[in-house]
Amino acid sequence: MKKQPLTSEIILSQNPQLANAKILVATSGGVDSMVLCDVLNKSNLNFSVAHCNFQLRGNDSDADQNFVKDYCLNHEIECFTQKFNVKEFKTSGNFSTQMAARKLRYAWFKDLMQAHKFDCLVTAHHLNDSLETFVINLSRGTGIKGLTGISSGQKHILRPLLSFSKEEILEYAKNNHLKWREDSSNASIDYVRNKIRHQIVPVLKEIHPNFLENFSQTIQHLESDKALIFNYIELIKRQLFRESQKGISISIEELNQLNPQETYLFYLFRSYGFQHPYEIQKLLVSENGEISSKTFRLIKNREELLLVPKTKNDFENEIELNQDEILEKPLYLKLLKSEERDFSAHESLDYEKIKFPLRLRKKKTGDIFFPIGMKGSKKLSKFFKDEKFSKPEKENIWLLVDDDDKILYVIGKRIDDRFKITEHTHKYLNIYL
Repeated sequence: MKKQPLTSEIILSQNPQLANAKILVATSGGVDSMVLCDVLNKSNLNFSVAHCNFQLRGNDSDADQNFVKDYCLNHEIECFTQKFNVKEFKTSGNFSTQMAARKLRYAWFKDLMQAHKFDCLVTAHHLNDSLETFVINLSRGTGIKGLTGISSGQKHILRPLLSFSKEEILEYAKNNHLKWREDSSNASIDYVRNKIRHQIVPVLKEIHPNFLENFSQTIQHLESDKALIFNYIELIKRQLFRESQKGISISIEELNQLNPQETYLFYLFRSYGFQHPYEIQKLLVSENGEISSKTFRLIKNREELLLVPKTKNDFENEIELNQDEILEKPLYLKLLKSEERDFSAHESLDYEKIKFPLRLRKKKTGDIFFPIGMKGSKKLSKFFKDEKFSKPEKENIWLLVDDDDKILYVIGKRIDDRFKITEHTHKYLNIYL
């Protein structure tokens, strides 16, 4: 089947979501981005232009910026420009020049999209770019995701030229008499991408004249394989990942039945930020412990792993309470002094045995209390162990203590025997949760 040529009609038919969208176009002034602008303009789409001046090529960088601004002025297109100090930024995080520029531009694009309510960002990446990314990823070692090159589209980023080669883009530009700026650094082989572009890709084309077209078909096959794998992993995840009050519970026995385990662990946990399956394997055979990603904790809890989101603790470790007070956060708690016991309360204590003021706090080393119904004291840690509380449950438990730091109530679990009501109780502290 003969491939359809690059036209504005083809681009719109392949990307129908652009028709009613408010679009931000990343525009360098080079041939790729100018072809993209021309295609969108001929389709009468609602788009604005964003140009980054990285100040890496002196006067040429400023000339690129002025070229893009003049184009937008002549075509009545809204234009945003921004200058960046890439050399300074790259030293702040030990980035390469390319990575520093990428971080800066995408952070700015995100700010523009939020401030001006753009629906999507459109970039001019094409088939040759995808091939270069494929080779870079291959040289570094990668899985199927890296072998699919540049993604054709994410949630808010679209790349409508990705199935077209550089030659097809140049042909469109010449046929439509477009003007563009040439970036002299593209001819240099100082950068890895340019080495691939000028030294490796020509050899591949020499081996097979239709190499790019064949590569495009290979990418489509890999994308289908990737979708198949990801769909299967989601099916397995629905079977293994069980929601509970403790978090997401995963049976260690069931994880140990997966083969090849390392591959399963990578795909099952990668979306939670865990990129190294061997760390999860070590956790599976440990007595206890946990590992963390930026957003999640993975905790060994007896015969299961618990997947728990990280939460920012917005509350102090201790909160002073007054009688007849209602607390809304970090939990609902109402304390009410009364001459009568309220049987609708969660718990009732002997008011006259309590030394005020009260405090709400988390557990600390050495805590002891006298669980109601038991003789003598018990370490709080031993109580937690006997009750088989998971690590997240222990961390989320609050204690109600008096002014002598004696535990009155392990909130929601057990009151202290020393403060229980008796036949001699005349004043009550009713507790509502």
